[in-house]
Amino acid sequence: MLNKKMKLTLVSLSSLVFFGGCTGNKIDVLSYPTKIRDKVTVPEVCKFQYKSVMPTVAVIDFTNNSTFGKASINKTNSYSNTRKNYSAVAGLVATNNAFGLGVDGQKNINKRSQNTNVKRNIDPKLSSTVTGALESIISKSGGAQLFTRSEMDKIDAELKFQDSGLIDPKSAVKFGKTSGVKFILTGSIDNVEQNYRGNSKAANHVHHVTAKEKNDSLKYIGALLALGTSLTDGMLISSKITIKLLDVETGKIVFSKQLADTVNIGKIRNPNYDQIIGGIKAAMINSLPSLENDLAIYFKIKGYITQLKVKNSDVIAQVNIGSNFKVTENQLFKVYALEENEDPITGVITCDVIETSTQLRATQQIRSKSTWTTVEGGNPSLLKLGQLVQKTQEKAGFEIPTF
Repeated sequence: MLNKKMKLTLVSLSSLVFFGGCTGNKIDVLSYPTKIRDKVTVPEVCKFQYKSVMPTVAVIDFTNNSTFGKASINKTNSYSNTRKNYSAVAGLVATNNAFGLGVDGQKNINKRSQNTNVKRNIDPKLSSTVTGALESIISKSGGAQLFTRSEMDKIDAELKFQDSGLIDPKSAVKFGKTSGVKFILTGSIDNVEQNYRGNSKAANHVHHVTAKEKNDSLKYIGALLALGTSLTDGMLISSKITIKLLDVETGKIVFSKQLADTVNIGKIRNPNYDQIIGGIKAAMINSLPSLENDLAIYFKIKGYITQLKVKNSDVIAQVNIGSNFKVTENQLFKVYALEENEDPITGVITCDVIETSTQLRATQQIRSKSTWTTVEGGNPSLLKLGQLVQKTQEKAGFEIPTF
């Protein structure tokens, strides 16, 4: 049994969890009267860190290595001509009420059938399906500027690339340097398989046998098996695609991943071409969402602290990243320090980007180009105006306090 003190603790904790998870991170900015004026000194070699806020990305055509590409197929058109011949035979005509001269008409029907073969040019546009979906993912991420299709077509025409794809890294880098983009996202459609799954007949036989059993559990299992197979049987279309991200500056493939998915297009044992293509496109699109977290590593949103205010020892910071970069309440920002670093042997000067122990957490005070944040961890007194911040993929969660 719980004593009274433990019961009160649990009630308080439950209330804290319930209400704490709903209140979010709210502040009254005007209640912080004092502004901090200290500015960060940015080494000349580190200033480029502030210019690369949003990298430009171009999604270019995929190489289609499957058997479902552009092709010409023969389509048979069938039609028939019917010719009707009429003839008349004169003679005596007798009925119940009359007798006289009449004409009997006779009809002869001749049918002639003919088949013609017509070529049909087809283009399943599988590459466009992948590139369009990837462009949508990048646009929603808010961390990259998408190179438009019209701009791509212009560069493509200048370089005279073919629609076989730009998977060759050298060609892709040439495209990137001509267009001025930072990253090239491309890949290949590697394989397509189709397989009919038909277990209903065997499952129905089991159901028929178990239905006669006295054991209710066996009846239930048999019925469940029949139901399950009826829902899962059908023509399965599987696709495999490879995604590659190239850094134009270095010409290297910085990320590569193969994706696969399978869709059931229904109980169609002999699907036509359009049904198969529809299944391939659905399978490819279904496999793409897993890329969102992978690509987020390369499409990082950077900004800096524009205001600092303090009340007693409590500090809040404003950053120049807002809802236009899909910032929402409780969004976390990493804070960085920049230092000039000289190699003692070569004398080469580089920029050292150091992640601090301080994080900023977005409040409800979010505008299109700015966000007020509270300070999480670290030493708030070390924050300065102009300090580099970066939006993370995480949001602050609620932590259960210890007693």
